[in-house]
Amino acid sequence: MSFYFGEKTWEEIDEYRKKNALVILPVGTTEEHGSHLPVETDAIIATEFGRVLGEVCEEKGIPALVMRTIYYGFSMGIVRKWPGCPNVEPDTFTDYIYNIVKSTVEMGFKKIVLLDCHGNHDCLLRTVMRKIADEYNIFIMVLNPFALAGKKYNEIKKDPAGDIHGGEYETSCVLHVRPELVKTDKYTNVDAIRCNSKLRGPVSTWGLQETKTGLFGDPTYSEAETGKAIFDALREEGYSYLEAFYQHQEQSE
Repeated sequence: MSFYFGEKTWEEIDEYRKKNALVILPVGTTEEHGSHLPVETDAIIATEFGRVLGEVCEEKGIPALVMRTIYYGFSMGIVRKWPGCPNVEPDTFTDYIYNIVKSTVEMGFKKIVLLDCHGNHDCLLRTVMRKIADEYNIFIMVLNPFALAGKKYNEIKKDPAGDIHGGEYETSCVLHVRPELVKTDKYTNVDAIRCNSKLRGPVSTWGLQETKTGLFGDPTYSEAETGKAIFDALREEGYSYLEAFYQHQEQSE
C-alpha cells in the first residue's frame, strides 16, 4: 500500500486526516556537490529519508503520508559560481514552504514534519514552524537527518576531520541508494576539512575555508556500507521522533 500523499484520492486523504496522520515533507535542493556527486544529492537524500520514514510508519501502524520532495531551494551565492544550482531566494522559499504547510493545516492536518536535508534551509524551515504556530497554534516538527544519524556516523566515519558538503557522509549515502550516480574516479581530497575550530558553526564554513572544487570534506573515505548504516540510524532515530510526535497531545492554548 502506498504512503505517498500524491498517490491518494481526496477521499483517501480525508481518511488519513480523520486519523490525525503525520504528513511528511522532504525538503532538499539542487546545487553542486563537486565533480563526483549529482547536483540533486540533497534532494535524493531527502527523498530516500522520506521513503524510509514512510515505510517504518506503515510497518508500525502509524498513519503517515509522505509528500513529494522539494527539489529547489536557497543556496548561498558562493555556491552558485559553479553550474547546476537553480536558486530560490530565502523569502520566496520561506513563503513557498509556508503556503504548503498552511494549506495542509487548513485541510485539517496537525502533525506535519519537515525533513531538513540542506544546511541553508535550517533557519528558513524553523521560521515556517514559528509562523504556523503563531497563526494556527499548531506546532509542526523539523527533523534534520545529519543530526539524527550524527551519533552513529561519528562512530563509524573514517575521515578524522569530518565533512560538511560532498564528503564522506553525503557520498556514502548516495553510494548506498543510487550508486550509479557516483563518479568514484572523480574523488579528490584537496578540500578536506581544515577549519575545525570554535568558529566552525558560529561562522559559515564557506567563510572559514576556501574550496577549490566546491567540496568541504574528503569523499575518498566513502563507502556504501557507511551509507547503509546512516540510513539504518535515520530509520530508527527518525521513527522514535515521529512516534513521540504522533502520540503527543498536550500543547499551549
